[in-house]
Amino acid sequence: METVNDHVPKQDYQVIELQEARAEPNEDEDEAKSKDPLNPEESTKSKERIWRPCREVVFWKCKMWMLILAIFLVILLLITFSLILYSEVYIDEDEYWDPDLVASGNHHNFSGTLKVRCSAGTAYSEDLTKKLTDVYNSSPALGRYFVSAHVVSFSDENATASYQLLFSLPPVTEEFMKYTMSKEFVMNVLRQNILDEEDSYDKGAFDCTKIRLDPDSLTLT
Repeated sequence: METVNDHVPKQDYQVIELQEARAEPNEDEDEAKSKDPLNPEESTKSKERIWRPCREVVFWKCKMWMLILAIFLVILLLITFSLILYSEVYIDEDEYWDPDLVASGNHHNFSGTLKVRCSAGTAYSEDLTKKLTDVYNSSPALGRYFVSAHVVSFSDENATASYQLLFSLPPVTEEFMKYTMSKEFVMNVLRQNILDEEDSYDKGAFDCTKIRLDPDSLTLT
C-alpha cells in the first residue's frame, strides 16, 4: 500500500479528507441554524437571554421589572401631584380681581375724537355712546375697570364726535398703567373692534344698518 510522506497510507488519507469535507457543511449548517431568525427554538432562547436580567431578584422578592415599574409610577405620581398643587396655588392676576376695590378705586379718564361714517338713525350721539359702552364692557382686559362712556359733542359738518371714557382702577402698579391702561392699548381695543366689523361688510357695498366708524380718524389722550 502506498504511503503519503512515509506515514499515512494513501487510502487512509483519502478517507480522512472525506470525513473532514463532510464535517465542514455540518458546522456551517449549525451556524446558519443558530442565526436563522425563523428558528423558533433559537428565537425563544434569544428572548429568554434578553429578559433574563429583568427576572433577577434585586432584593427580597422584588425583581428588576418590579423595581423599574415602581420608579416609573412614582415619577408619574410626582408629576401629577405637582400639576395639581401648582393649579391650586397659582393665581393669575389678570383673572383675579376684587369688584369692591374696582368700584371704590381711583377714576381714570380718557378723551378722544373719531369720525362717524354713517348710522342707521339720526341720533349719532346715542348710537356712538352705545357702541363705545358695548366695546369696552366686552373687553377681556378692560371690561372689569370700565365705568362709562359718553359723547361730549358732535359736529354735523364733518361728522366728528368728541367722547370720554371713564375707568375705575384699584391700587395698581406702574407696569399696569404702562401697558394695560395706556392710551395706546385703550385706543387699539376700539380700533380693532372697528376693523373687525369693517371686514364683515362687503367691500363694494356701503351698508348703514348700524353705526360705522372710521378707524383712521381715532384719537385718544
